[in-house]
Amino acid sequence: MKIKFTYEQYAADVASGKQVACDYVKLAVKRWDDDLKNGHQRGLWFDEQAAQRAIKFMSLLNQFEGKFHGKPLMLEPWQQFIVANLFGWKWEDGSRRFTESYIELARKNGKSTLGGGIADYMFAADGEYGAEIYSAATKRDQAKKVFEAGKYLLKNSTSKKLREMVTFQNYNLHIEEKYSKFEPLSSDHKRLDGLNPHCVIIDEYHAHPDNGVYSVMKSGMGSRRQPLLFLITTAGFNRQSPCYIQRNLVDNVLRGVAEQDSLFGMIYTLDEDDDWKDESKWIKSNPNLGVSVNTKWLAAEISRADTDNSQLVPVMTKNLNVWTDAAETWIKDDDWMACNFGALPDLSGKECFGGLDLASTRDLSALVLQFPSIDGKRQILPIFWMPEMNYQERVERDKVNYDVWIREGFIRVTPGNVTDYEFIKADILKLSKKYKIRKIAYDRWNASQLVIDLIEKGIKMEGFGQGFGSMSAPTKELNRLVLKKEINHAGNPLLRWMCSNVSIKRDPADNIKIDKANSQEKVDGMVSLVMALGMELNDDGKKTYNQHGLRKLVKNSWYLTELCIDLAAKN
Repeated sequence: MKIKFTYEQYAADVASGKQVACDYVKLAVKRWDDDLKNGHQRGLWFDEQAAQRAIKFMSLLNQFEGKFHGKPLMLEPWQQFIVANLFGWKWEDGSRRFTESYIELARKNGKSTLGGGIADYMFAADGEYGAEIYSAATKRDQAKKVFEAGKYLLKNSTSKKLREMVTFQNYNLHIEEKYSKFEPLSSDHKRLDGLNPHCVIIDEYHAHPDNGVYSVMKSGMGSRRQPLLFLITTAGFNRQSPCYIQRNLVDNVLRGVAEQDSLFGMIYTLDEDDDWKDESKWIKSNPNLGVSVNTKWLAAEISRADTDNSQLVPVMTKNLNVWTDAAETWIKDDDWMACNFGALPDLSGKECFGGLDLASTRDLSALVLQFPSIDGKRQILPIFWMPEMNYQERVERDKVNYDVWIREGFIRVTPGNVTDYEFIKADILKLSKKYKIRKIAYDRWNASQLVIDLIEKGIKMEGFGQGFGSMSAPTKELNRLVLKKEINHAGNPLLRWMCSNVSIKRDPADNIKIDKANSQEKVDGMVSLVMALGMELNDDGKKTYNQHGLRKLVKNSWYLTELCIDLAAKN
């Protein structure tokens, strides 16, 4: 059977706009294009034969459900693009680049079939002796969906040789001469130690309450040369879930905020400003629209949600693949990066205000200095500290490029395995000699001996409430400054990452603040920047905000709010 390879055309059609796609898919295609042009500089190359071999193998598998029964698994262009990336990209030594994949799309788009096809290839055709292939989910019945998809795809294969080499059992497939097996697993990660997986398909990852299965499976792959951990899911509701954290990492990788060459990601969803009732946008979430997703059926589901509010959330999450909890994002990455005006000017002797967010023991600490109106922009200088002894552990655990940022000078390491406040104090005192620091704000509920020591050294420190009354005005002001491109953060990658993590909380009076509880990962630098702006906003010796008609109102309300908070705390 002659196979038409369409993955390159798919990429070209997305890039040109001929293929309707969301921003995430466009970014994935841009990553592909960039790596084809420049990947060799990092030791990457694309093995076309390996990519096509995997696609050809899947065409030997016969489908078994509904209108597709008896038809070969001829991958759609978007599916070919995923498979070609996973199996085609390699390092100089010939090992595959991608060892982890995150695919998110709406239901009925053939997730289980694609997962089963990939598992079958890793099981029967990847040349790995003793291969252990597992499908995992929160329940064994869910894990069986991918397993059974793989099982019946193989059992109905057009290749007699392929069928005969596999022994088929209810919950086990094995190839005797290769000592390989394929099985479904439950989510009880406490019983999964000791496995040596070559490939794991984790289905509906949004439903996993923790990352136990993910962690056990990933750690078990350590002895494999080129394993694959394949996460596949629809959207969910919990933005604190391990799934959304992984999604956020993919977002950062695709946007260039984080570097992770071993992670492949594709997210099919609506863009932020899309009208969810617009039929022309549905293919962004449903790449198999008109193939496995019936357009009339989807139209009926969306029409029902339009008239029945109780159906809106399930339709948005399951049929349009939109995460639906109430967290409100803040500044878009494009807007933030539009405020990168290059290296900061010489700020020696210049007046500034600071915001200090101290770590408790083993975390990041942040000081952000903001210099008003220099070279027509507000200049932003962030300084970060992290204990020397635990950052490698944090790199592995959080999947964040702390090591890269330390090497590039964006994070200063302090001695030992806990926060060294003496080291931080010494740095701040040096900064106070170089710059004219009017005041530094700090979280008054997280005060430490460091604050007392700095005050004794003549640094003006001021407690800063973390409630709506204190945080709202400077948070809104920062948003205004960014939209008007009136700040320069010089592209600091750590601050950019923290900005991408921020979610905003809003009260009934439309006051806002950074929501630390619902923000993904660290946001210390952004909180520090907001406090630094707040210091200027509330500074008796400055009149920066008179032009906005805010100065008098904010000053009068500021102390009243703080007084009310203090009285409430005492009572």
